[in-house]
Amino acid sequence: MDAAQESSTPTNKSYTLISEVDPPKGVNLGAFLNTALQVRGRVDGVRVTDCEHAIMRMSPVAPCLALKGKGFDPEMIITGRDRNRISFQADLLSAAALGIKKIIIKEGHDPAEGDQPVARTSGDLNLESMLQCVAALNSGKDLAGEALDGATDFHIGVGIELSDDVNSNRERAEYFKKLQDYGVNSVTLGPTYDVNIIEQFLPFAEDAGIQLFTSVMFLKSVTMVRYLNNLPGVPSIPHEFLKKMMQAPVKKDAGMQVAADLLRELAPLGDGIVLLAIGWKDRLPEFLDLVGR
Repeated sequence: MDAAQESSTPTNKSYTLISEVDPPKGVNLGAFLNTALQVRGRVDGVRVTDCEHAIMRMSPVAPCLALKGKGFDPEMIITGRDRNRISFQADLLSAAALGIKKIIIKEGHDPAEGDQPVARTSGDLNLESMLQCVAALNSGKDLAGEALDGATDFHIGVGIELSDDVNSNRERAEYFKKLQDYGVNSVTLGPTYDVNIIEQFLPFAEDAGIQLFTSVMFLKSVTMVRYLNNLPGVPSIPHEFLKKMMQAPVKKDAGMQVAADLLRELAPLGDGIVLLAIGWKDRLPEFLDLVGR
């Protein structure tokens, strides 16, 4: 085993831990690769985002290829927000040709939330039509039924955003059986600090034989918690976590400690955890120290 492979071995196998990394807003991949290299061997996988929160960044294909050049086996997020079914299939074929095998399909956030709110969504794709695309490509055909000159072989994951509405979450959970029909291997739930919401998904994932990943989002401040709790449709952060943030002796570290506490609570649930280091990628190594990775 060479040094690079040796450093990729996680220090703690009690749960699977994946780190999301945002591509650069520009053409310089240096900082992106540096972040990935800092967590190599401390996490079990690196996932590359696709203009997360509708913030314009480099497409994930080039960053994934750069990671492969460093010995990683990256997971590529791809959304239907900005693509129609032609460009969606085209991007997937490009990724497959470059050796990218693991994809996470997401509908994507509304552009109104991002840095270019005048942008429009394509309106052509929802989760089911994206799954139909990938299932077709994996079977050696395009969505129109035309034979491909070489089929894809994607390991399919799906990202599902959570709601503050119990019935809406229930509908998402009941959809797991259909995900199995499309060959989906895993589902990643969007971030929530409400464990009760996560628990309602567990039996559906188990019945469908689909791996379930939870997400941990770092809370930067009390102001951020209050902002999130005022957003319509988003799961509220329980008061106990707000209280911990307010009582923390070192305010800049409060969010890290609260996230670490949540991670330990989530570790026995599902099959793994995804770290969403929104704006705090430089502190990922510090967080991994905190959770014993």
